Amino acid sequence: MLPERARLSTFREEFARLNLALDVIDHSGGRPRIDVTYLPLGAVGVCSIVTTPVEFIRHKHHLKDSRDQFGLNIIEAQPVQFANAGQEHVYDTGSACLVDRGRPLRVFGPRGGSVKFVIVQAAALKSLVAQPEDLSGRPVRPGPALRLLDRYLRSLASFKEPPSSKLASTVGVHLLDLVAATLGPTAEAANIVTERGVKAAKLQAILAEVARRFSDPNFDLNNVAGALGMSRRYVQKLLEGTGKSFTEHLAGCRLERAFAMLTDPHHLHLAIIDIAFAVGFGDVSHFNRSFRRRFGETPSGVRAASILRQQSVQAATR
Repeated sequence: MLPERARLSTFREEFARLNLALDVIDHSGGRPRIDVTYLPLGAVGVCSIVTTPVEFIRHKHHLKDSRDQFGLNIIEAQPVQFANAGQEHVYDTGSACLVDRGRPLRVFGPRGGSVKFVIVQAAALKSLVAQPEDLSGRPVRPGPALRLLDRYLRSLASFKEPPSSKLASTVGVHLLDLVAATLGPTAEAANIVTERGVKAAKLQAILAEVARRFSDPNFDLNNVAGALGMSRRYVQKLLEGTGKSFTEHLAGCRLERAFAMLTDPHHLHLAIIDIAFAVGFGDVSHFNRSFRRRFGETPSGVRAASILRQQSVQAATR
């Protein structure tokens, strides 16, 4: 929406508001585009950037007003070059690095370069990780914790509007714990990190896997455990904290999708048995009983009521 000549200056101003003053050098041939999403989550911030070829530089004079913060960067697309804390590396898709925002920084991304990062307060990170400044500018070791952090960040896309301050603070704590787990927590902090943020992220990953694959009639607890590298018992234990079993979560996803299809005029051509099979039920009688228990009405009743409502709306607008 901005004219090209104003894009880089606007970007600099917006990032300065986030206490990240920097220079921006355009390598796009005069047609820069930078897509930025920033989500504040209590004391933690989450940001994603997709750019045309560009270079970001934080010189020493940019550091005078900076907060004491670290950023854990995950490369989503294209090799991206980071130079920080005397280290310089090129990072491929899926790799990550820790940046000390209190030291000079240079980032170069090619066309389509995409990075997402978590910004954490230095004092909070240092309470969980010993001397994180020694890890700055270096590649972060890949492993389960980094994959869990990546999945958790992707789950934030489900927010349709900014979360409440209480939820934002809770998510921020979880992200801080996941960053610490990725970098390696101290022995004293390991249990806190595991029981707080890591456990929450694992539960989120389980629920996301159920939401993604519920329509597969053969999908079961073994599939979730295998996909996420957990034992069946551990998956069950985490789900116990929600007050629902795996079977209840799975049925809930299937029934909610069936309800949506039954009330959508685009699916009127489908018979109820087709909808039952489409959402993962293998037996239409079981589907009908479960649906009625959930919504207090039969599938055919819900569809008929929806059709009447639609007809009433159409008649009122004539």
